[in-house]
Amino acid sequence: MKTGVKLLFLMGIIIFVIIALFVGTKIWLNVTWFSELGYENVYTTILWTKIALWFTFFIIFLLFAGINFIIAFKKGNIQSIKIQQGGVPVEISKKVGVIISVIGLLILGLIMAKNGSGRWEIVLKYLNKTDFNLADPVLHRDISFYAFTLPIYLFLKAWSLGTVILTIVAVSFLYLISGNISFETNKLTMTDQSKKHIIFLILLITIIIAWNYWLKVYLLLFSKRGVIYGAGFVDIKISRPAYFIMIVVTLFITVMTYLGIKKRSFKQPLIGFGLLIGAAIVITGMLPGIVQKISVQPNELVRELPYIKHNINFTRKAFNLDTIEREAFPVAKSLTAADFAPEEGIMKNIRLWDHRPLKATFSQIQEFRLYYDFYDVDFDRYHFGDDYRQVMLSAREINYEEIPTEAKTWVNEKLQYTHGYGLVMAPVNEIGEEGLPVLIVKDIPPKISVPLRLDRPEIYYGEQTIPYVIVNTKLPEFDYPKGDTNVTTQYEGRGGIEIKNSMRKFLFAIQMKSLEIIFTQYLNPDSRLMVYRSIQERVPKIAPFLQFDPNPYLVVHDGRLFWIVDAYTRTDRFPYSNPHEDGYNYIRNSVKIIVDAYTGDVQFYIIDNEDPLIQTYSNIFPNLFKDISEMPEGLFEHIRYPLYIFSVQADLYSTYHMTDPQVFYNKEDKWHIPREIYGEEETDMIPYYTIIKFPDNGQNEEFVLILPFTPINKNNMLAWMAAKCDPENYGRIIEYKFPKEKLIYGPLQIESRIDQNSEISQLFTLWGQKGSSVIRGNLLVIPIKDSLIYVEPIYLRAEQSELPELKRVIIGYQDNIEIGLTLEDALYKTFGAPEITMPEKEVVEVTEPLVGINIQELVQKAASHFNQAQKMLNEGDFAGYGEYIKQLGEVLNQLQESTQ
Repeated sequence: MKTGVKLLFLMGIIIFVIIALFVGTKIWLNVTWFSELGYENVYTTILWTKIALWFTFFIIFLLFAGINFIIAFKKGNIQSIKIQQGGVPVEISKKVGVIISVIGLLILGLIMAKNGSGRWEIVLKYLNKTDFNLADPVLHRDISFYAFTLPIYLFLKAWSLGTVILTIVAVSFLYLISGNISFETNKLTMTDQSKKHIIFLILLITIIIAWNYWLKVYLLLFSKRGVIYGAGFVDIKISRPAYFIMIVVTLFITVMTYLGIKKRSFKQPLIGFGLLIGAAIVITGMLPGIVQKISVQPNELVRELPYIKHNINFTRKAFNLDTIEREAFPVAKSLTAADFAPEEGIMKNIRLWDHRPLKATFSQIQEFRLYYDFYDVDFDRYHFGDDYRQVMLSAREINYEEIPTEAKTWVNEKLQYTHGYGLVMAPVNEIGEEGLPVLIVKDIPPKISVPLRLDRPEIYYGEQTIPYVIVNTKLPEFDYPKGDTNVTTQYEGRGGIEIKNSMRKFLFAIQMKSLEIIFTQYLNPDSRLMVYRSIQERVPKIAPFLQFDPNPYLVVHDGRLFWIVDAYTRTDRFPYSNPHEDGYNYIRNSVKIIVDAYTGDVQFYIIDNEDPLIQTYSNIFPNLFKDISEMPEGLFEHIRYPLYIFSVQADLYSTYHMTDPQVFYNKEDKWHIPREIYGEEETDMIPYYTIIKFPDNGQNEEFVLILPFTPINKNNMLAWMAAKCDPENYGRIIEYKFPKEKLIYGPLQIESRIDQNSEISQLFTLWGQKGSSVIRGNLLVIPIKDSLIYVEPIYLRAEQSELPELKRVIIGYQDNIEIGLTLEDALYKTFGAPEITMPEKEVVEVTEPLVGINIQELVQKAASHFNQAQKMLNEGDFAGYGEYIKQLGEVLNQLQESTQ
């Protein structure tokens, strides 16, 4: 027996050492990794808070449950424990029983301690809370009470209740197996001590129930009962007093339970809980329902009007809808060809490329090797000299899943294929040969045709770079392919954790679960281990309390590549605010994050200093955040308003633009996100980035995020909303409302008119018959001056190809729908040719008449060739079309020569 105990003890020590080694290694690696980035205090703050909470709740549970166990053993006079094993009664001594009880107590303590330590964030927020300087309209508490204090009260209530219930179950089981509780002839019998003990614990539950009703008063402000989210008429007039009554009832039950202790009887507590359940059913259940049915529903608008107003005001504040400016937009029929002249700069930023077909195109023409991949296509804008251009770009990263199977060795994946290389960039509006994009940054090594510098094209940290790698080894890294050979490189940055010595190699091997790290001969003390290389993993690792935008985007700055990530602060505890479908009812885009694609350095910048949540996090982690004014100017120029939060705001604004409670109640002016045709499917319109000139901003071009609105159940357009992205006006959102007396076509109506256009429909049918797929791109509504145009690109993809080509551009203006080979062609058909003012020339006297040239005949030939070319085009005869265009060019050259 002693040998068995010793063996069991030894196994326990071995298991403990193994667990401690893995846990210790993980903590060491995290501390080292955070230290390399300069955020050691962030990790240690969270770690020590978790440890402190773990021990606090572990000790509290052990003290509470342990005292109850001791009372059960001593006062219950437990001398032995009887259990059934294989149908045979077995008696266990008190000593063994104590050991088993202690083990059970420790297991329960571990569970409750883990539950407590997991709430580190709400504890830290409570201890460092910042006022919102805004009180709720009913109970007049600052919003900080609901965001920071109420969550910890709710947790402590739930934890306390769980602790008492677990203790009751454990103590009751102890009394049961010790004979203090028994079933004889189907009758439950209990000793006086077991009764007193269990009834006392039940008394504690009644106190917690009373506390719960007090908390329920505040939770009424998040009620879903009425016509709006938040406390309504019934909640305030009926449920709130009912909860106070229930507090009194519960305290009365507490007294009755105490009498049960004195009389050593369950009769009083049972009667009390019967009264409590009955009161809860009648007072908090039936009564509010009856009042809602009889009094509120027949007079709902009158009864709920003030609470509807609260819901409108607080939802608008929680989602920053109250800062949206409102302007009138006349939609005049005033555009002419002159508005699209090159010097106006409008055409160069009308987006023709959509990110979905463009990603496929980039993949086909710029990946070069199977292991390269373009994960996503981003929208941004750049100043190329004096030219302000919107571009689409994508990083060329390594997709480790596409490395050939025979090359998937540890050396290749961890030491050689360490990074992606460069990017592809294309203007949004230019079409090259065969309907492909014009690439202004392309190839490996990068070829750049604009004033842009890229000295460090390597991408060690990106959207797709997930596995760990080791750099600065004795083995050169693969840099990029060049013909039949590969160019190699050595890492020159400070990213990653230094290997330094054999002990570190051993610890890295344990954490990475990779023995190769120990036995490889390629490492040296200067080698560096890069972990958490995916920015979707790297950034949340540092700041797990923030929520992150799903779409980081790449920026070229000062010859290097950086990622910009948007981060949000959110809570679901903003009174009266209508929740988003993801559960939160308050959100701010308070943080911009910069990640260096070469070194992995991460910087957090606060862009919304008015947000109480980010102020609280800044109090908790004072060295984590910098002010946005400290961001390098070249990167600051590339911040943009995030599509995610704009979509959330637009969705809510479609309802909460109505500020009159009566109009809101009747939903008289509810809006809707427009529908459009993408490919061949009808889908919701997605907000889109573009560069425009605002009607009130003269000639200044601004990068904005736009979305139109339509009425509910109708397809005409009634407004558009824009969020400004450039630094000087960042975050300013404007709603432009159309005149009610004008019919403005919505996107789906324009799509219908495109379908009804005989020339376009014949072209689509012809392409379809030849086995090609027609892809209808995003329909963009582009504000120009005080009017609108609609632009839809048309892509063609051959059945056997994954290479979409931009073949046509459709323009809609007023009642006119035109299609052209290019944007210029479609605009020419819509508005005609712009007037060209020729410079005055010196008049030269012609001394000799023109001989042998009939200008009228040349003009007729030109017209004939053009008409024949159009006919060939409509018939899908591209060879014939090209021939007639060639002949047209020859005639135009003759005309030019004849008039010189």
